Amino acid sequence: MGAEIHDQTVRLPAFQLMIVFLALNLSLFLSFLDSSSVSTAQPSIARDLNAGSSITWVGTSYLVANTGFQIITSRLSDIFGRKAILLGALGIFGLGDLLCGFAKTPTWLYGCRALAGIGGGGINSLSMIVLSDVVSMKTRGKYMSLLGISIALGSGVGPEVGGLLAEKATWRWVFWITPPMTAVTMVLIVFLLPLKKVPGSVTEKLKAVDWLGSVLSLGGIVMLLVPISGGGTTYAWSSPTVIALLVIGTLMLVAFICVQVWVAKLPILPLGMFRNRTVALLLVQTWFVGMVMYGNLYMAPLYLQNVLGYSPIMAGVMMIPYLVGQIVTTTIAGFVVNATGTNKPGFTIGFLLWAAGQGAQICFGKSTSVGVVVGILLLQGLGIGATLQTTLVLAQASCKPSERAVVTGARNFARTSGGAIGLALCNAIINAVFPKHLPSDLPSSVHDALEVDGFSSDYQSQVTTDQWSGIEDAYSLALRDVFIFFVPLVIMCLVLCFGMKESPLVDNAAAKAEVGREKETKLDLEAGLGAPETPSSDSEPD
Repeated sequence: MGAEIHDQTVRLPAFQLMIVFLALNLSLFLSFLDSSSVSTAQPSIARDLNAGSSITWVGTSYLVANTGFQIITSRLSDIFGRKAILLGALGIFGLGDLLCGFAKTPTWLYGCRALAGIGGGGINSLSMIVLSDVVSMKTRGKYMSLLGISIALGSGVGPEVGGLLAEKATWRWVFWITPPMTAVTMVLIVFLLPLKKVPGSVTEKLKAVDWLGSVLSLGGIVMLLVPISGGGTTYAWSSPTVIALLVIGTLMLVAFICVQVWVAKLPILPLGMFRNRTVALLLVQTWFVGMVMYGNLYMAPLYLQNVLGYSPIMAGVMMIPYLVGQIVTTTIAGFVVNATGTNKPGFTIGFLLWAAGQGAQICFGKSTSVGVVVGILLLQGLGIGATLQTTLVLAQASCKPSERAVVTGARNFARTSGGAIGLALCNAIINAVFPKHLPSDLPSSVHDALEVDGFSSDYQSQVTTDQWSGIEDAYSLALRDVFIFFVPLVIMCLVLCFGMKESPLVDNAAAKAEVGREKETKLDLEAGLGAPETPSSDSEPD
């Protein structure tokens, strides 16, 4: 097989395309439902498993694993084929969640969350890559926006589902609801996704894998994210363990870059794509997006439960405006892109709205009214919805077809790595600020426990009403600092928009030739699927 990238695009009959598109939407919905539903179930899980402050690892372990496999699975799909890698990712994801539901200890749960994260990382990248294989660039904005609705739905209803199950049944069902639906998705993909097979024997394909780069990238990411996530809680920032892991992780990533430049025949992260200014800026922007989006997805429900006193179910209900806003602007943005062929104006406006909503969130406190909370979450959702999928379409339009899979994976990697680091920094801020504002008259045993375990309603019965109010005030102040931290990051995303160049949403025949379409062109013409000079969207449903 060598270092050649084989084109895997194919055009499907309208009905088959719709079923495949449904399966891809379901895949993404389940992935984002899984990642977001845990946020409102965290307090219940922590109490049941006696996890204490380590419960943040239920999110961090998932994000670390998800991040590490985004780029790798994208390149593996170039080598082994999209269908095989997508099915493998779905299987790992379903197995990981199934095992999470049987967890008896925090360590068991975190390990299985990491397994589910590996599958989730593959699902997130492959769903978008497969979609780009079955629809043309001209109509991709519309289809990507509809995928965005599934992402928004998964992220939006996750807190409600997690809260409902944790309060009315058991938190274990938060993980058990996804495996059956994952199995249905796998069946649809097995029978209805006839993507082109990648030529070459298994031995040739295994030789084409950048094994050294994969090990170095995974090792470096884990070595960096583990101390960043655990620093200040599991270990002191100055501890030899944290320092050693940070140094080793940095060295491994430096070695990874060297391998990509000078050693790998088919690098999992071709650094040449960073010469494209628009792609480079989009990846940096997406990294900041991940920090804020994932961070707020966990912090907002904690504010609603621990500061305003809502139950897990009501905390989920209060997140609905966030979901509705995303669905509205995601839909509008996709069809505007499809009609106008431009992305940049829409997502620039989206970041402007998001920045306004994020800035307004600083006012969240114990006395904030329901109307203000709902309005701010709605404004944030409107901004986020206009940015997520339109930026991906621009990234794909700005790169070569041979780089489309790795650019998509790199974009998702940037978002989830930003999310993992952002969530860790959020927890670090809370762990640093919360103890400083605790009431001075607390019983020493309660004060020490709160410093170690973090905020927990379990201690409410051990203190007076005024003391508990002071504890809530301390947690509210810690969250306010987190919300302040988010604001400059979203503003930076807005500023980066102005350095990007709009790319036309057309299929480039010359670029397709770079990935070896010469032989396939004749077959496509004979099958009546359209010549390379004409975008094949004419054969697709609008």
